[in-house]
Amino acid sequence: MRMIFKPVELEASQIYLLEDRVLVDIRSPQEFQDSHIPGAINIPLFEDQEKALIGFIYRTEGVEKAMEVGYNIAVRKLDLLVNTFKELSEKHKNVVVYCWRGGMRSQELCKFLAQAGIRVLRLKGGYRAYRQFILSDLPRLINGRQFLVITGKTGVGKTKILRRLKEEGFPVLDLEGLAMHRGSVFGHIGMEGKVSQKMFEALIYEELRSMPQGVILVEDESRCIGNLHLPDALWWKKEEAPKLELLSSMERRIKNIIEEYTRFEGWKEMARDALLRLEKHLGPQKLRTALDLLEKDNVEEFVRILLKEHYDKRYRIDPYRIVGRVDCEDEESCLQQVANFYSRMSLKPEAASSAFLIS
Repeated sequence: MRMIFKPVELEASQIYLLEDRVLVDIRSPQEFQDSHIPGAINIPLFEDQEKALIGFIYRTEGVEKAMEVGYNIAVRKLDLLVNTFKELSEKHKNVVVYCWRGGMRSQELCKFLAQAGIRVLRLKGGYRAYRQFILSDLPRLINGRQFLVITGKTGVGKTKILRRLKEEGFPVLDLEGLAMHRGSVFGHIGMEGKVSQKMFEALIYEELRSMPQGVILVEDESRCIGNLHLPDALWWKKEEAPKLELLSSMERRIKNIIEEYTRFEGWKEMARDALLRLEKHLGPQKLRTALDLLEKDNVEEFVRILLKEHYDKRYRIDPYRIVGRVDCEDEESCLQQVANFYSRMSLKPEAASSAFLIS
């Protein structure tokens, strides 16, 4: 005899109490791509074109006709959906289904699956409820943690050092990695994909939530990373946090930038396009000089003029927040010194309030 389950709802905050869970986003692929709960898989009830058709019928012929068309589309997929969710329920203890706002898509699908003997949970309020929850909970999560900000001029190697530390198990909030952008006007070069503001905030929340207690390492980003902006609570927490400044010579910085950016196909064209957006900062004469250097493949001097005439002039730091300085001419030595500083700060956080320099 087949067991029939009653659909069960849960609040967004309860997701994190579930063991062995899988989150299933049944919205269209485009909705999922724009933003979703990190870690969720997409099993769309309607494809993008089908959703667009239903929306068009809703606007032109009304809700009843739209529901009829939606039902006729969905009913053809029920056998496949049953098999897919059956497999998921056999692999995972908890299968959580959600749509945009906990409306008809998730309600009707969960009812049908329950009648088919498949136990699933439905996220009350859908993705919208999840987003409301993380936005309200994010300030608490941020303010309850301590940060050590890694700062320094463009090209000193901040991102590389932090990513190596993360590989070694240090708690690093990689904002550029989450944003898929390096933060400058050239920051998109070599970065694939695009992240929405909603997705960026969700990724930050999930990263912070998953980190163990203790000091978190983060790069000294500006308020905006490409088209994305940091949550206000994170921005202010970062501004008030102790900063460890990385130092390096101009020649080393130029070398770091060339190694990082020129390894990507099409970097030169992307750099030229990005450079044109700096005209108001560089002025027409310096812009022409930079473009000429780029066209002549004089990459070292091209990078030098950008650093001297743009990035270094914009570098500002509160000296009272500096708790240490590390020479990064040698990457391995820099890595070890930052790791040692972090370890001392983690053991004795009050040490960060009294500046001591590392050379």
